Amino acid sequence: MIADDFGDRLACYGDTIAVTPNLDRLAQRGTLFRNTFCQYHSCGPSRASLMSGRYPFETGYLSNKAGAYHEALPELTSLPRLFRENGYQTIRIGKIFHMSVPSGIGSAGADDVKAWDHAINNTGWDAKKENWSKATTWGKRGGFGVRIRYSAPDLPDSEFSDGQGVSDAIALLKANHPDKTGKPFFLAMGFYRPHPPMIAPKKHWDAITPKNIRLPKFPQDDRDDIPKINWHLHDPGFNFIPEKHGRAYTHAYYATIHYIDSLVGRLIETLEEQGLADNTVVVFTGDQGFMLGEHGHWHKSSMLEPSQRVPLIIVDPRKEQRGKQSLGLTGLIDVYPTLCDLAGIKPAHELSGVSLKARLENQEAPGKDYELIMGTPGGFTIRTERYHYSEWRGEDGKAVGAMLYDMEADPGQFNNRMKSPEHEDIIDKLRQLLETKLSTNRGSQANPTNQ
Repeated sequence: MIADDFGDRLACYGDTIAVTPNLDRLAQRGTLFRNTFCQYHSCGPSRASLMSGRYPFETGYLSNKAGAYHEALPELTSLPRLFRENGYQTIRIGKIFHMSVPSGIGSAGADDVKAWDHAINNTGWDAKKENWSKATTWGKRGGFGVRIRYSAPDLPDSEFSDGQGVSDAIALLKANHPDKTGKPFFLAMGFYRPHPPMIAPKKHWDAITPKNIRLPKFPQDDRDDIPKINWHLHDPGFNFIPEKHGRAYTHAYYATIHYIDSLVGRLIETLEEQGLADNTVVVFTGDQGFMLGEHGHWHKSSMLEPSQRVPLIIVDPRKEQRGKQSLGLTGLIDVYPTLCDLAGIKPAHELSGVSLKARLENQEAPGKDYELIMGTPGGFTIRTERYHYSEWRGEDGKAVGAMLYDMEADPGQFNNRMKSPEHEDIIDKLRQLLETKLSTNRGSQANPTNQ
């Protein structure tokens, strides 16, 4: 299960606004990976990386407009296609590969059609422009998917695209039960929410307590030591929206999270009812993070941490250790090799991530030494256990801006240490680490035309 624009703002991650009982219970059945990062802070490149098992700089897929990577790079077998080729009955509902939201809801988007035995392009009330365009809106510029727009119509879950999608998923799951097909199944459920426009049924809005909502605080000069290139998106919907709309938009975001949580509950309940819960690996994640006013920024596409963090919950019912957290660094790049490892399937091409199987068996096992995250325009982040280093590169490959944060001393990222003499050594080390990573892993698949 992958939710669109879903950061790690869940109660089980310590969030005090979120109401996520079903995802919390799911975490208690498996392992919650506390420090997981996307490989790109935009939907298309993130999903191409997740589904190919390769970093964006290796594939060249660095834009939502890059198209379907599996058509340009047929040597990279997508994760679901690999399972299909290994005897699994594969099912897709909604957004797994990239598609535009809301305009693409109900379409296949950049789907890998060879990956699925069954594919449903679910749609509903919230996909119709005449419905979502009536929502409360602030700002006159920016695409429909990044404009401040929110509402909470008093309609049942089933009227919405995601609600319909879960009903479709349940029907297909029952129809393709392994007892009937003789095959194991691979079900991919792609939720459209909480991607803007921020719309969820009223009952989910009512589930969020307004007094718990606190907009982020930051110094007046907060942006002075952050490279201006980090704020390359100038539309009003990305910057310093009025408090009234900020509080309402935040409320709406958490309402959509509650909505997704309830739908996850329906799917897990179906697994239990069908006698499949004890023999099914379950993964829940998002494609990138989402900023709700941190540093005055809204939405995504920032190299700051809230735009890069995602939830990752993995349940393998065969594992004895459950309900624990793995604190080590993890990336979405690790999902592909993990599922192959758990299912005993050999990948068809070289993967760039690592299997998390050992950390499912022992949550105290160490994580990765660092994770690599990318973003527009020309941004790279190296995240170690303690430090968050980002730099932007121009067309000539030279750095045009950089920032370093000590995440132990400064988790809110308010003090850029790039000019700090005592951090010169760690800056040099992380710069060299980034250069080595890019030089070593840059493969023949790179396709600069998609940049």
